[in-house]
Amino acid sequence: MPHKTVESVVSNAQLTKFHVGVIVMCSLLMIIDGYDMISYGTVIVNLMGEWKMSLVTAGTLGSMALVGMLVGGLTISPLADTLGRRPVMITCVTVASLASLSCAFTTGPIQLGALRFVVGMFLGALVPNSIALISELAPRASKALLVTLVSSFYSVGGVAAAVFAIKFEPMWTWRAVFYVAGLSLLLVPVLVKALPESPEFLAIDGQQDRLIEVLKKVDSSSDLTDVVATPRADVAKGRVAQLLTNGNALNGLLIWTFFAMCMLLSYGLNTWLPKLMQTAGYELSSALWTLVVLNIGGMAGAIFGGWLADRWTFRNTLVTYFVAASVSLVGLSFQPNAIVLNLLLLVAGGATIGALAIVHAFAVEFYPTEVRSTGVGWAAGIGRIGAIGGPTLGGALLTLNLSFQQNFAAVAVPGIIGALAVAVVTKRKFNTAVPTPAQAVSGLGS
Repeated sequence: MPHKTVESVVSNAQLTKFHVGVIVMCSLLMIIDGYDMISYGTVIVNLMGEWKMSLVTAGTLGSMALVGMLVGGLTISPLADTLGRRPVMITCVTVASLASLSCAFTTGPIQLGALRFVVGMFLGALVPNSIALISELAPRASKALLVTLVSSFYSVGGVAAAVFAIKFEPMWTWRAVFYVAGLSLLLVPVLVKALPESPEFLAIDGQQDRLIEVLKKVDSSSDLTDVVATPRADVAKGRVAQLLTNGNALNGLLIWTFFAMCMLLSYGLNTWLPKLMQTAGYELSSALWTLVVLNIGGMAGAIFGGWLADRWTFRNTLVTYFVAASVSLVGLSFQPNAIVLNLLLLVAGGATIGALAIVHAFAVEFYPTEVRSTGVGWAAGIGRIGAIGGPTLGGALLTLNLSFQQNFAAVAVPGIIGALAVAVVTKRKFNTAVPTPAQAVSGLGS
């Protein structure tokens, strides 16, 4: 009689208090990510005035955290496939929180840029592993919804950063935004005590006792006597190579492309939207409020996208979202009245920030357990090229003194590219075979 698999136990389980606890912890981690990443966009106007920075310098400084995320996604995130999700996540949130708090004490762009790089590097590993952990604990029937639900809390962090800046930055200066970022250190003891390890990782790593302990929390009513950890010793030899070999290259490159386009839209808007709105004649407080509306839309769009993907397909959902992003951004270029403006901002946020949650859920589903942190980490890491380009290109666009319409029309282009990339993604499953040296060379041309 075949042994019961870890996947079958997790997939068939009902949602319990244990699941809710993990969802809450990972959602708080996403709030931290959202707050830290949006915080720079809320202080950029005041920093430019205090430090006499040019638009290009301000945009480059805004990209430093994103460069860090690229490095973290490529180098730190894959460590979780060897060390486990839990230790990597706890380390990442600790270091990122300390670096964010230190930003409050900087006296110039170089110091702030270096610290923002560190923040980004560890958040770049924290986010893929948080999402992977939720996926590896979620019942099959609600997996996409739960992954995007957790991802959507990125927007809660963004809203919190914008609201705090609107209310308190005028009184306490921009440094207060980073003081608040340090509060995330309070979550570390909770994670140390309560954050579980991924059961799928424990199975692959051969940790039978810890595996059964976690599975009892996942489904206390299930008979676990025949569940056996099945270590796969050969996987570690070729995790990164597997991403672009054995027929995986086309899908891998396309996934990287729509990650990049999605992040270019999301991070570019969150960095420069207040400044864009100022150029159209809005007061700073009103311009900052657009970030709130954008991120509220992002949260709603992420949750709805997860629900839709569970009932439709990731592919169709993402194409719809990318097209909606482009259409809404073009609509914003016509400077509509307040009601239409806010509706378009909600759609733009839902389609850009919401799509960011959905592409992570798609990647988690696409890559198997043994290369999941590597695959999602590299997709998110390479995608940061688009995120890095967003703030930098935004600053460059503003220096060209283009019209309001031209600025928003340019921002809409990545949505079209993203839709095309998603539309042509093949439906083949990921090939988990470890490549030989010859296959690693030939597979790059597939």
